[in-house]
Amino acid sequence: MKTDHNLVKQWILPKPINEVAIDNIYLNSILSKVLIRRGIALNNELKEYIEPSDLPDPEDHFNQLHIATQRIIEACERNEQIAICGDYDADGITSTVLLVELLSKLGANVKPYIPSRQDDGYGLNINMINEINKSNVRLVITVDNGVSAFEAINRSKELGIDLIITDHHKLPDFDLDIFSLLHPEKTPFNSPYKYLAGVGIAYLLAKNICSKLNYDIDKTTANAFFCIGTVADMAPLKGANRKWLKECLPKLHHTNNKGIKSIINNLSIQNTYITTEDIGYKIAPLINAVGRIGDPNLIINLFTNESKTSIDILTKECFEMNRERKRLTSQIEVQASEIARKQFLSDKKFLVLMNRRWHPGIIGIVAARVVDKYNLPTAILGRANDGSFRGSVRSNNRLKVNTALDECSDLLIAHGGHSAAAGFSIKEKNINLLSERLNKIAIREFNNIDLNKSINPDACLRLKDINQEFYRQLSLLGPFGIMNPTPIFWTRKCKILDIFRLKGVHIKMIVDDGTSSINAIKWNGSINLKKNDLIDIAFYIEINKWKNSESIQLNIIDIKYHTSIIDLKLHNHLYKCQLIDNKHILITNAKGQCISSDLSNSSKNLNKKQIIFAKKILSFAEIALGKAA
Repeated sequence: MKTDHNLVKQWILPKPINEVAIDNIYLNSILSKVLIRRGIALNNELKEYIEPSDLPDPEDHFNQLHIATQRIIEACERNEQIAICGDYDADGITSTVLLVELLSKLGANVKPYIPSRQDDGYGLNINMINEINKSNVRLVITVDNGVSAFEAINRSKELGIDLIITDHHKLPDFDLDIFSLLHPEKTPFNSPYKYLAGVGIAYLLAKNICSKLNYDIDKTTANAFFCIGTVADMAPLKGANRKWLKECLPKLHHTNNKGIKSIINNLSIQNTYITTEDIGYKIAPLINAVGRIGDPNLIINLFTNESKTSIDILTKECFEMNRERKRLTSQIEVQASEIARKQFLSDKKFLVLMNRRWHPGIIGIVAARVVDKYNLPTAILGRANDGSFRGSVRSNNRLKVNTALDECSDLLIAHGGHSAAAGFSIKEKNINLLSERLNKIAIREFNNIDLNKSINPDACLRLKDINQEFYRQLSLLGPFGIMNPTPIFWTRKCKILDIFRLKGVHIKMIVDDGTSSINAIKWNGSINLKKNDLIDIAFYIEINKWKNSESIQLNIIDIKYHTSIIDLKLHNHLYKCQLIDNKHILITNAKGQCISSDLSNSSKNLNKKQIIFAKKILSFAEIALGKAA
């Protein structure tokens, strides 16, 4: 099904589901279809999906976890000094505070070390190790970084410092000469710990330490930091991540951490269940803003402070910094969009945008927005304090940007990251060469790939079926995020009963599909709509929290003007589908040949093979026309 709005070119509708497959399942039949389409075998996997079983002993999956745990316990018992070296993003900051809090309670003298994004760049470095050595610290634990800090690793070895690296970024293809390494890639095949972010490794280490000491981890606020860091870093919500988030997320709004509580209160989400969306769109950007344009120690201080006066001051600073981050982001986005549009029109397949004045802390956000608009991998560069350029890269999920940077390593000072997001530093003279090479890599990788933006709705849904019980069951499928996306539903022929323009280009509506009406919102809506228009909508279902009240609303992600005849593409052939008298389906192929859902009348001239195909295409048409889920 095609659409002409918001750069979404088509809806790729799901395959029909055999109704027999969902018999005797306690879950709503529409949600059961969603799970079947996502590969969940309802008869033997549903219980595990809804209520994940206990995780295996982590020491059986991380062969160096035992020695790391013992070394840290000894340091705590001796009141030893420990340095926790984190990163300036939300994953690194939550990881750092998590271990600082626990190990301090266990008797260690712990100090956090976070590099400056502008002055130091990413991760552990020699200057940090030298500073740590001056304080006579003999144990360093990295969180969310370390595997690529080769100079710092060598320096710590020279100084006799025990270095425990906990990280989840790409490992080098040689062994690191350190005291201990905790990394998801080192776990067995199919380990539930494979998907942990930096904070997940820190949380696993903390839980293991607590287990050995018979110490209740709930005496700390580690659970809250695990939730925030995992969602903020967009870690896949599978395995241990899914298990622990299901356990910890419902407790988040009851956290005892005064800094987190202050943020939650100021965001006005303190009296409700906090979702992954609340973290991803409200809490995490606030934490990241500090590391992007300010001193990350500000947020560390907020999360480790007990003074209400100090917490109020620090919280105010964080929110002010986030407002400045938004202002800078809007400014850079306007400038970057002009360059991106020119490169897009010149048929570039990897956008590389550069400006000396762009703040290196903001470019990652802008890169993500450019990708969202043009559906092409994008690198945005700004000049750092040392004169080199820092680049932030985001993928369109068709290209692994970390491996693309690997192919360009001879042009780069340093680089690292994941398949979806990466970063690098580069000399100005090499930027044009990098742009050319990345474009060639993208052209190679995108050969025979459709780059048009599309969405994949999970099921068709009547508005009368959306109620509190449906939302409750939908929530059982969560938490939602990477590798467990929020289900997308769609509804045909919705009449706009009322429509309001909100600040900016946002739209609020009341829509009615003939079965019921409901409130809906469309963020950044470019389509021109008016009252009484008929539209087809694809949407998320969410809770609207406003002035201490909650109600179900639709968050519309795409809109099409409703038409009675729709295009259906199957096996690279295009068919016209329509309902006759709202009863029978009529399908017409490119040659003008027709078939009706009333096969008793139309099957006389068809052979057995044609009848089988006719039934197949009719089942797809039922879904496309909204007659089946």
